[in-house]
Amino acid sequence: MRRLFVTYIGILSLLTGCVEEVDQFQPLELVSGDISRLFEAIQSNPIQISWDVAQEQDITLPGSGHVIVPPQAFVSPDGSEVAGWVEAKILPLPAKKDLLPESASTSSLGRLFSAYGGVKIEVEQGGVPLRLAEGKRIKVRMSTARYNSQMRLFTAQQPSDWAGYNPGEVVVRSVELEDPEDGTLLPGFEMESPELGYLQCGAYLPQDEGLAEVCLNLPYGFEAANTVAFLVFRDHESLVRLPFTGEELRPDCCLQGLPIGEVGKIIVVAEGEEGVYFFRERTITIVENLTINITPERVSLSDIMLALEGL
Repeated sequence: MRRLFVTYIGILSLLTGCVEEVDQFQPLELVSGDISRLFEAIQSNPIQISWDVAQEQDITLPGSGHVIVPPQAFVSPDGSEVAGWVEAKILPLPAKKDLLPESASTSSLGRLFSAYGGVKIEVEQGGVPLRLAEGKRIKVRMSTARYNSQMRLFTAQQPSDWAGYNPGEVVVRSVELEDPEDGTLLPGFEMESPELGYLQCGAYLPQDEGLAEVCLNLPYGFEAANTVAFLVFRDHESLVRLPFTGEELRPDCCLQGLPIGEVGKIIVVAEGEEGVYFFRERTITIVENLTINITPERVSLSDIMLALEGL
């Protein structure tokens, strides 16, 4: 009887300890969390420039990149010609770590691609957004990757819904760009785009080993409104957002169509009260029927930004 009593006390202590651990994590802090505030906090400032639309404009990007806009390139939403000065915002997106603050997924029609470099371009006149005139194309030159024949242009208005042009539909070619620091020539690429918005030069990831689904379990209270989860690939300039299932049953997030054998990091970020953040990352190798459990820990915004910078 004494042994039974001791066993009962041990089980009760174990259960009590589990409850205390959950209480210490305080998941209810997430009730007022809004993950969109995180993206606002970590976004970079775009290049802002204005010019007379009648003139060609060569816009220099950090490093050795350029955006070249032909004269008379824009029309208003109703298709009428634009005259006078226009204003542009250009955000360089040279690597996957620059895409993550945009809440981007490098996926087109359910297939992942590696993003070799790109930009986000918005042009307006008097607060009215403009588009490219028919037959006009913007050139983007970057030295973030050496040209290869698999490269193609990907465009999007929202960076989670990319459309890929087939090779030959638009031009992606090899170029050499001058290093502004020492004048040496750097190998790179030039892409022409008939659209504004998000522009990326990329190539589809191989699928030789087949495809699998990855699922994620999170503690209670971590939901789509306050939490975001990404899979960032180690050997490719590729990342994808893991969507919440929207169901009360586990798992919380699942994504199909991921290439088997690839290595990447699952990154989870959540906001509790405004300015209170939780973060955790874990390295995985994609295999069939993979489900992982992650418990984010409270961190500062600077800790999150430092971790993202190292991707």
